Amino acid sequence: MQTQETINQRVKRLRKELKLTQSEFSKTIAISSGQLACIETEKRVVNDRTVKLICDSFGVNSVWLKAGEGEKFNGDKDSRYARLITLYDNLKPEYQDYILRSMNYFLRNQDIAL
Repeated sequence: MQTQETINQRVKRLRKELKLTQSEFSKTIAISSGQLACIETEKRVVNDRTVKLICDSFGVNSVWLKAGEGEKFNGDKDSRYARLITLYDNLKPEYQDYILRSMNYFLRNQDIAL
C-alpha cells in the first residue's frame, strides 16, 4: 500500500522543484530557515498562515498544497506573474540581467517567421 504524501513533503518537493534553497524559500515566505527545516522534516505542523504565504508567494493552489489534489499552480495570470517575480527576485543580479536581455531578445524576434 502506497502512503500518501504529506503537506510537509509537498512543501519540500515544491521548494526543490522551484530550485530554491531553504534559505531562499523561507526568506520569500517570511519564516526562518529553521522553521522551514522543521516543516520539511515533519517536526513542525504547516499552519494556515504558512499555507497562505506559500500560495500567495508562488501561485500555488491551496487545495494541492493541503490535500495533494488538483493542479499544483493556479492558472490565472496574476498568480503566474507573482510566481515569476518571486523566482526572479531570488536570482543573483547577473542572472536577472541575463533574463532581461533574453526577454528583450524574444520580444524583438517573436513575430519573425522561420
